Amino acid sequence: MSAWEEIEENGGQVRARLLVVSAAVIALLLALTVAALLAALTPTVTTASASSLRSSSASLTGTVNRRPLVGIGDNNLAMFSDPRFLALGIKNVRFDMAWDVLSRAYRSPYRRDVLQAWLEDARTDGLTPVIVFDHSERKGQSGRLPTVAQFSRAFLRFRKLYPWVTEFVTWDEANYYGEKIAQSPRRAARYYLALRRDCRSCTIVAPDLLDISARRQAVPMVRWAREFMHFAHAQPAYWALNNYVSANHLSLRSTRLLLRAVHGKIWITETGGIVRFPHRGRPGFPLTVRHEAKVDRFLLTKVAGLSARIARIYLYEWRPPKRHTSWDTALLYYDGKPRPAYDVLANMLDSWGITPNCTISSAPPPCEAAQQAASASRSPGRSRLMPVRPWST
Repeated sequence: MSAWEEIEENGGQVRARLLVVSAAVIALLLALTVAALLAALTPTVTTASASSLRSSSASLTGTVNRRPLVGIGDNNLAMFSDPRFLALGIKNVRFDMAWDVLSRAYRSPYRRDVLQAWLEDARTDGLTPVIVFDHSERKGQSGRLPTVAQFSRAFLRFRKLYPWVTEFVTWDEANYYGEKIAQSPRRAARYYLALRRDCRSCTIVAPDLLDISARRQAVPMVRWAREFMHFAHAQPAYWALNNYVSANHLSLRSTRLLLRAVHGKIWITETGGIVRFPHRGRPGFPLTVRHEAKVDRFLLTKVAGLSARIARIYLYEWRPPKRHTSWDTALLYYDGKPRPAYDVLANMLDSWGITPNCTISSAPPPCEAAQQAASASRSPGRSRLMPVRPWST
């Protein structure tokens, strides 16, 4: 006879007592079970929460780390004494250098003096320069390539004079037909390998590629890059790109093409919105400062966020070298007034947490906003605030 049958025979009293006892036992078992589950789950929940926080933190850090370093390319010494530049907090600068600039074959020491002064100013300001090698500027020599031995000797001489400079791009716009090296990726690969051999602690970047698609003007950059890798017998860890064409058309095409073709990180070593250029005809985009600002915003948002491999973006240039120039992508007008592109750069850096130093210059828009807010707090009755941008500082 089962327990439940015995209960039925003994009547309702026994049933009631057994039900009470059973209920108590079940309640006790449930309580113990719940306590055990809570004890088991508490560490798991804590671990999961910690893991979730770490993941969130890593995600945020990754987002921050994905933002490329932003630099300025300009051989003009005036940039280093310009408070508008110093206030931005930019720490990376670029210098385009003739490979033989230190040679005594130049009649005038002017180019050497400019290089020395530029590097000294960069070092004084705590900036990190990248040197981009380019063709000779000696008369009759711009179309001649140095031998690998000549190139190596010139590099070692530079390193002896400026050992603290450790970032180099092998050659500027190497696939452009305006450069003799466009037809010799083998020679470019040998230059690259020589630089790596001569300075193992340096960051050596593969030759700079220009994103011109017209075959009459340049070797297609992906084809040139593949030929270069064939002769170098390696995939460089760093590549350089000048994406003027696609950037000014607000396109990611050329940057995506290079990302697919190579494995290394990409430094966009020269780019920016074009206001004036020397070629005839219509470029297919407006040559205005308004469009320039739009292009620079595109570079610092869409291009910068395209891939974690986009490691640096150098905007060219700071200020036009003269009032009437055939090429103009500058952030300032010739008279020193900031263009809209300057405001784009300053606002973008500020949004990344690189706050401008308003004690150096009040030109960056975040400084203007802070000044206006302070003025409003001092004069709450004023409904309109006058502009406070001082063009001279």
